[in-house]
Amino acid sequence: MPMDFQILDADYEVINDSSPVIRLFGRGEDGKSVCCFVPDFEPYFYLKASGDLNAVARLIEDTFTQVKKVDVVEKFEPIGYQKTKTKMLRVTTHLPREVPEIRDEILKLQEVMRAEGKWEVYETDILFRNRFLIDRDLGGMVWVSTEGETVDPAKYIRTSSSGSFRCEKFACDASILASGFNKVENLTLAPLKYLSFDIECLPLDGGMPSPEVSPVVMISFSFEPEYKGHKTLVLLAKPVKDLNSDVWSYKDETEMLNQFFEIFCDYDPDIVIGYNHQDFDIPYITDRVKTLTAKGEVINPVVGRDGSKIGYRKFGLITRTEMKGRVVVDALPLVRRAFSLKQYTLRAVSKELLNREKLDVPPLEMEEYWLDTGEKFKKFVDYSRRDAELALELILHLKLLDKYIALAQVSGSLLQEVVDGGQTSMVEMLLLKEFGLRDRVLLPKPDDGVSAERYEMSSDLKGGEVLEPQKGLLENVLILDYKSLYPTIMMAHNLCYTTVVTGDRPQGMTIRPPSGGDFVLPEVYKGIVPSILEDLLNKRTQTKKRMRGTSDENEYRVLDATQLALKILLNSFYGYSGYARARLYSLTLANAVTSFGRSNILNTREIINSTIGKVILRNKTALLLDEAGELSPQDRIVELSVAYGDTDSVFVHCKSRGDLSLEEISLIGNRLSNIVSASLPDPMELEFESIAKRALLIAKKRYALWLFEPRNSGWEDKIKVKGMETVRRDWCELTSVTLNKVLELVLIEGNVEQAVNYVREVVSKVRNLDPAKDSDIIESLVLTRTLTRKTESYKNKQPHLTVVENLKKRTGVVPSIGTRIPFVIIAGKGLFVDRAEDPDYVRENNIPIDVDYYIKKQILPPVERILEVFGVKMSSLDFDSKQKGLFDFEAKKPVREQEKPSSEKESKVKAQEQNLCKENGHAAQSSLFDF
Repeated sequence: MPMDFQILDADYEVINDSSPVIRLFGRGEDGKSVCCFVPDFEPYFYLKASGDLNAVARLIEDTFTQVKKVDVVEKFEPIGYQKTKTKMLRVTTHLPREVPEIRDEILKLQEVMRAEGKWEVYETDILFRNRFLIDRDLGGMVWVSTEGETVDPAKYIRTSSSGSFRCEKFACDASILASGFNKVENLTLAPLKYLSFDIECLPLDGGMPSPEVSPVVMISFSFEPEYKGHKTLVLLAKPVKDLNSDVWSYKDETEMLNQFFEIFCDYDPDIVIGYNHQDFDIPYITDRVKTLTAKGEVINPVVGRDGSKIGYRKFGLITRTEMKGRVVVDALPLVRRAFSLKQYTLRAVSKELLNREKLDVPPLEMEEYWLDTGEKFKKFVDYSRRDAELALELILHLKLLDKYIALAQVSGSLLQEVVDGGQTSMVEMLLLKEFGLRDRVLLPKPDDGVSAERYEMSSDLKGGEVLEPQKGLLENVLILDYKSLYPTIMMAHNLCYTTVVTGDRPQGMTIRPPSGGDFVLPEVYKGIVPSILEDLLNKRTQTKKRMRGTSDENEYRVLDATQLALKILLNSFYGYSGYARARLYSLTLANAVTSFGRSNILNTREIINSTIGKVILRNKTALLLDEAGELSPQDRIVELSVAYGDTDSVFVHCKSRGDLSLEEISLIGNRLSNIVSASLPDPMELEFESIAKRALLIAKKRYALWLFEPRNSGWEDKIKVKGMETVRRDWCELTSVTLNKVLELVLIEGNVEQAVNYVREVVSKVRNLDPAKDSDIIESLVLTRTLTRKTESYKNKQPHLTVVENLKKRTGVVPSIGTRIPFVIIAGKGLFVDRAEDPDYVRENNIPIDVDYYIKKQILPPVERILEVFGVKMSSLDFDSKQKGLFDFEAKKPVREQEKPSSEKESKVKAQEQNLCKENGHAAQSSLFDF
C-alpha cells in the first residue's frame, strides 16, 4: 500500500559493513512519523583519464578493494562549450566513505600508466544523501509517495562497531522498505510537531555556569500541538510538593535529565526550537551528561529518531547540532536575518516582535530563588517556562520557517541545511541536478590553496555601475528598477559556464560582452544556468498568478513564501559565479554579467536624458514630444533627468511648473518603463517601482527617500535610507531617535531649519544633563556590546570589559557569555574605554556623563552626514544660545582677517538664503529643487 509523507531529513546507514541503506525521515498526512529505507543505491564518482580507458579501469579494479566496478561513460566536462562528449570512467565503490579514501590515490595511477595529459576526478565530495536526492529528483520538504512493505527497523539501524542496535529507542511510527518512489505535488504542510525547550543552570556566585560543576536544575518545554493535554511543562531537579499539573518534580538532576529525554522522544518532535540553544542549551546538556556519566550516573540521552544521542560539533565559532530525523531550529539567527533590531536578547526581541515581556531572575539571586519555597521559587518556574514559550512563539507567530521550507522545496536541499544558512549548497543542488540531466560532470569544491588564489583574482571582478548623484533635496523622483537584473542578463545573453568559448569554437557568430570573452548563441547550445533561471522565473510568475487567484489564507501564505524563495535563488547564481569556494568559478562569466549591467544603465540614462528628455502630460496620458503635436495651455511639460543610478535602479527627477500628483508621476513612470523595456532583449525589463516625493541624495550609495509605493488599496508611504543606517548596535538610542526625526523633518515636512533646531535642542538637553533627574535621557544614552568570550581571552581592552571588571569587583558577579553588557561613558580623563560604566551605578551615584563624547561621537556625526548637503556643519549644531537663524551658524564664529570665507561658501549661503521667503508670516522654502 502506498504511503505519502513529507521529507524532513535524510541520511544513510551501513549494514553489516557491506552495503549502505538510505534513510528518509518524514511525517505523513495522517500525522505518523515515517522512516523509509532505500537499499541498493551505490556511491560513485567520475575520473577523466588518458590512454586506454579499459586498461585504466582494470588497473583500478585490481588496485583498490574499495572499488565495486568501473564503467566507461561519455560526459561533457564542467566548463566551456563542447561539441562532443569526453570518454570518462564512472567509479563505483562499496561504501560512501571509500570515495574520499581513494580519489587522490587513483590520480597517482597516471604515473603507473605513464599517461599523458592531466587526470581529473569529478563529484568526489557530494554527500551520499545528497547524491541520492539529486539522482532521484527529491529534496527537503518534498512530498513523496512510496511503494513498499513494513519492516523491522532492527535490520537497518546500527550504531557501533560492536554491532549493537538502538531499535529500543527508534522513534518513528512507521518503517518502510521502499520498492519505488513518486514525487507528489502537494502545497500543504504535513501536521508537524514543534517542541521548544530551555534549561536553567545554577551558576557559581551568579557568574557563568560551567557544565563540569553547575547543575541543570530546571528544564521547560513548550509544545505545538499539545503533549498529553499540556501546552507547556516544567521539570524540576528536586522534590517539591503541591505543584501545578504542568510542573513535574524529580528526586535529583539525573532523574530529571532522563525524564527530559523520555518526554522528548515520546512527543517525537519534527522541529526542535530554542533561543540560542545551538550555542548554549544543547552543548550544555551534552557536556553535563558527559560529566554526570563520568561520575557513574546512568543517563540515556537519546534525541534522534534512530535512537542516536544528543551531541554537537564546533566549526570555528559556529556550533552545529544534529538530531537524526528532526530539524534543529535556533530562533536567534533566524530573527537576526529577518529583522534589523538594536538588540537581539530574548527580552528585546520578544518585546519588539511579540509585544510580550520576558520575565527575569537576577543571576546573582538565582540560587536564592531556587532554594526558596514561596513566591521567588514560583517566579523562577514562570521565568523558565516563559523562555520556552517565547522561542516557540517567535518561530510560529512570525512564520519564520515559511521561507526556509520553500527554499528547501525549490532547491532540493534538506531543511536543516537551508536553516543553517546553506545558500551555496542550494545553488549547487540545482546545478548538480541539471548538469546530471545534460550528461555534464561537476568539479569538487576547491581546496584552501585554490580558494586563496581565487580571492586574489577577485580584484579583477568589476561590479555594477553607480552614477554620480545630483546632490541635494529633490522633489518628484521616479524609481525604476530592473527586474532581476543579473539573472535576466544571463538569460538574455546565454551567459553560462557551459556556453563560454574555451576550446571548441562554434560556427558563425558568438555573443561578446563589453568585458570580453565569447559565449555561444542559445540556438547553438542553451546554457544550463540560463535554463535553470528561466525555469525559476517561470515558476515565480506562475506562483504569483496563483496568489492573485486564491482566497485561501494558508495557500496564499505558502505561495508567497514560494515566490520569495524563487526570487532568492534567482539572484544567487551571479554571486556564485564569482565565489572563491564555489565548485564552478569563472571570472569571465562574472565580468560578462556586470559589464552588460553597466552598459545597460548607461544606455538607460542616455535614452531618458537625450532621446526622451521631456514628456507632455495630457488627458491622463504621458506623451513624447514628437507624439504631442501642437501644445495647449492645459498641457504639462515635465523635464526628465536621471538624478542617480546604482546597478539595477534608476532615479529619474521629474521637474515641472507646479506640483505633480502621484498619479501623474506614475503615468510617466509606466511610460518610461515601456519605452526602455522595448529596447531590451527578452526577458529583461525595466519596472516602475515607486515614487520618492522627496529624495535626499548625498553621495554614491548614500541617500534617503520619502517613498510612495503603489498597492491595491492605494499608495503606501515609508522612509527608505541607504548608507546612513538609522539603527546601529554601536549607537545609543538617542542617536537613532534623533536621526529618524531629522529625516522625517527634512523629507516629509521639507523643513531643514526645523530639523536643525531639533538637533540643537537635543544637544542642549545632553549638555545640561543631570544624572539624578534625567534618568530617561541617561537610558537613551546607554550603549551595549556582547560578551563573546571570557574576559581574559580578549586581546584588546573594550568598554564592556571595563564594566564587567567593575561589576566583578563590586558584586563578584561575572555576566554569562553571550550577554549584552550595557554601559555609558562617564566624564573624566583618559581613553573612553576606561571610562565605561554600568548605567545603574551612574544613576545611583550621580556620576557625570561625558556629554562631549555623546554629542561629538554619537549624535552629531550621522546627523551631519544628512545636513551637510545644505551647508550645515557640526560646529553649528553644537550651538551658542544667541544664534538666531538657520544660516547664521557660521556668522557667530569669530573669523580672523586671514580666514575670510571663500566665495564658494558665500555663494552657497546666499543661494540658500534666497530660497527662504515669507509665507503667512513664517519662513518657508520657495522650492525644494533649489537645494
